[in-house]
Amino acid sequence: MEVSLIAHLEAKDGLADALADRLTLHTVKVRQEPGNRQFQVFRHRDEPNRFEVVETYADQAAFESHIAAPHSVSFNAWLADVAVGGQSTLTFVRAI
Repeated sequence: MEVSLIAHLEAKDGLADALADRLTLHTVKVRQEPGNRQFQVFRHRDEPNRFEVVETYADQAAFESHIAAPHSVSFNAWLADVAVGGQSTLTFVRAI
């Protein structure tokens, strides 16, 4: 069964462009993962510090592989200094 989620991120003041740049680089790597089906980043038009990432993986194993991938571990560690709360917040969703 596919795993879909929305990752919510908010950059600390003055760091939104750095987060946008890093998300752009991260997107290239994630889309190359064998189990990735979708990885689309959105930046809020009226609140430019806020981002949403829509993600879909082939199954739970593909999602877990994504989380454990070196580029994801590095990205999530980097968020500790850049994101409000030090991390993204995940909302798991299901298509209807």
